[in-house]
This record gives sequence, structure tokens and C-alpha cells, in this order.
Amino acid sequence: MKKDEKLLVTAMSINGIIFGSSQLVNPLYLKDLGLNAALIGLLISGQMLIGSFLSIIFSTLGDAYGRKKFAVISRFISIIGFLLLFLKFPYGLLIISLMSGGGLTGALLAEKSLNLDRTLSLSYSINTFLSVVGSLLPMFIGLRYIILLNMFIVIISLLLISLIKEDYKGGKLDFRLKSINNIMKLSFESFIGLGAGLILPIISLWFYLKFAKTASQISPIFAISNVILAVSTLFSHKLSKKFGRIKTIVYTHIIGIILLVLLPFTRSFYIASLIFILRNTFMNMSGPLFSSFVLNLIPYNERARGQSLINLIDSIPRSIGPFIGGYLFYLGNLSLPFFITASLYTVSTIGFYLLFRDFK
Repeated sequence: MKKDEKLLVTAMSINGIIFGSSQLVNPLYLKDLGLNAALIGLLISGQMLIGSFLSIIFSTLGDAYGRKKFAVISRFISIIGFLLLFLKFPYGLLIISLMSGGGLTGALLAEKSLNLDRTLSLSYSINTFLSVVGSLLPMFIGLRYIILLNMFIVIISLLLISLIKEDYKGGKLDFRLKSINNIMKLSFESFIGLGAGLILPIISLWFYLKFAKTASQISPIFAISNVILAVSTLFSHKLSKKFGRIKTIVYTHIIGIILLVLLPFTRSFYIASLIFILRNTFMNMSGPLFSSFVLNLIPYNERARGQSLINLIDSIPRSIGPFIGGYLFYLGNLSLPFFITASLYTVSTIGFYLLFRDFK
């Protein structure tokens, strides 16, 4: 692995600490600031929506003028957001938009990597292992200082990307995509986005409301979940060799959906934790395969904005989800979001298989 590839993998992977902590910390930190479940869901929805629109704008500019500079800008915006959140200004969450660099960094990595499946599996695995660290932070550090730590991690990611030498020189500013037909087929993934948004960004709040558990008590469950996911991600490309990319994605999703349906029926915190861990593993272990599939589906000069458009299609319904889920929690309904999510996952998985079953 060459220097630039290592820098990119590191810059992408260390965000795992932020992912591992934010999913657990952000809803509970906002609750400590005095916000109710409905408003927490609304803010998380706004964060996703703003991030997805920034993503398509930055990625279009990146395909035209170079991807590196806009990947740096997106992280700079996130730094400001974390600082505002640390200063107890809850609306700072709205401009923590790390996802807006996703299409850009993915395109940069595709440019540098000789074996994209293997490199993405490694990056996802390291990212997930580091998310374990993020998940454990509430056991040792106050929620507010975790926000500050996350800000410094984004600064490090920004510095690493700034050291990369970009080979891609850009082209003309063009919002058109030759790969638009394939991208629109992937719009079925938006059902997963809406479903995931209903429950996953506020799952720590669900554990708190259903079992009266604090962040430090929930923290080990998230950590264990991410350890197992990290290990399983390393083997995803081997499953792909045996079953094929598409079937591996579909099979693992089906198991994840079944486990999701079972989760709200549990009355034991420990059984719920076990189901949550298994669901997280099966639903997400094929993530590198899907990312590699998307990048290979899109022409070289369209990769940043193409992937970001897919993220936008996914993120718009995903951004609606936390508000709906938070509002249902506010009304005292802790089960319905799970059933809606499972239904949407099922529609998305069937649609994905029917549209792409002949792709290698």
C-alpha cells in the first residue's frame, strides 16, 4: 500500500471514533441540554439533510476542480459544528457534515487503490474497530468532552488529507451524469435510508427509554457490537468470492431484518443487547462490498458526484426518519419504528436484488 493510500485509509478510518461515540452520545448530550425526544430527532434529521446537500455540491465541484480541496473544506465545516456543540449551542449539530466528504474521499481512494474491495474492507474494518473506542468513551469521559475530542479527530483527518498528492486534475463543471440510469436504480436504497433513520440515530435513546439505562451502561454494548462488526467486515470480500457481491449483500440483509423485527419484543436488556449486536453485524458487514460495487458502477470522472448523489438519495428520506422516530418515542410508542424500518428494509433488499442480480 502506497503512502497516499495509507493516508486516505487513515483519514477515513479515524472517523470511526466519531461514529462510535456520536450515535450514542449526541442524542443523550442533546437531552442533557434540555431538548425533548421530538426536537432531538428533528435536529438529527436536519444534520443529515444539510450534510447530504453539501455532499452533492462539494462533490460536483470536486469532480470539476479537484476533490482534495473540497474534502478539506467539508471537514473544516464539521470542526466549526463540533466547536459550537461543545459550547452548548445545540444547533451546531446541523453543520457537522462529515458525510459531505464521503463521495470525495471515496473517489480519491478509488484513484489510489489497486484492489478496491480489499482496501475498502480494510478501511471499514479499522473504522469499525476504532468505533469501539468511541463507544467506550462515555465510561471514562463526560459527554461534552467527547464532543471536543471528536473535533480534534476531524482536525487530524483534515491534516492527513491535506498531505495527499492528487493525480486527478478535474474537468469542467457539469451536473450531468452518464451513469444516471444506474444511480437511479440504486434509489431503492432510499428505503433503507428512511428505515435506518427512524431508529438507528436514536437507538441509544430507545435503550434509555425502554430499560432506563445510562450512557455508561449502554456504552459496552455499542463497543462489543462494533468489535464483532469490524471482524466480520474483514471477511466480507471472501463471502463475495463465494456467493458474489449481490447475493452476499442480500443474504446478510435478510438476516439483519429478521433480527430487527425481534428486537422490540424483548423485555430483557441483555437479550435486547445481543439481538442489537447481531443485527448490526449482519446488516452492515457487506458495507465495503456495496461501496466498491457503487464505485465500479460509476465512470472515473463522475465518481465523487455520482456517489454523493446516491448518498443524497439515501439521506433525504434518512433525514426524515429521526424526527418521525423521535416523535413516536415522545408519544410513548417504542415498537412501531422497528416494524416500519423492517418493512422498508425488505422492500429495498428485494428491489436491489431484482435490479442488480445479473451484475458481477
